[in-house]
Amino acid sequence: MPIFTRQLRKMDTSTPEQAVREMANHIRYIQEQLEWTLSNLDSSNINEINMSQTNVTSSGAANIGGDGISIKGKNGEIFEVGIGDSGAFVFTLKGKDGKQMAYVDNEGKLIVTRNAYITIDDNTDFTIDGGTW
Repeated sequence: MPIFTRQLRKMDTSTPEQAVREMANHIRYIQEQLEWTLSNLDSSNINEINMSQTNVTSSGAANIGGDGISIKGKNGEIFEVGIGDSGAFVFTLKGKDGKQMAYVDNEGKLIVTRNAYITIDDNTDFTIDGGTW
């Protein structure tokens, strides 16, 4: 869908005043169209967003951009998931005051730290492999 519905016509340069007036009017038209388009820009007229070039942030503490998602709580809580600077998968969960609760290490293992408090209800299967003793 074109932004501008009108094009600048071929100008008669033999009358410079008229040519300048037409250009000025066309510039005003372009400015009005841009202002209207930008003030009415919303998700209904966006087809695609390249996340490697765009960050989407909330008025709160959520950030989606580049290669990941980050959500931060008001008490230092953090949830991050995506691809890190080294190209490795990143998953981090931090609780109050930023204390590490769980993360995925460089071998892809989920590590739950001693800072995590886990509650398991009747509908949850939870298996801990303690390895070989």
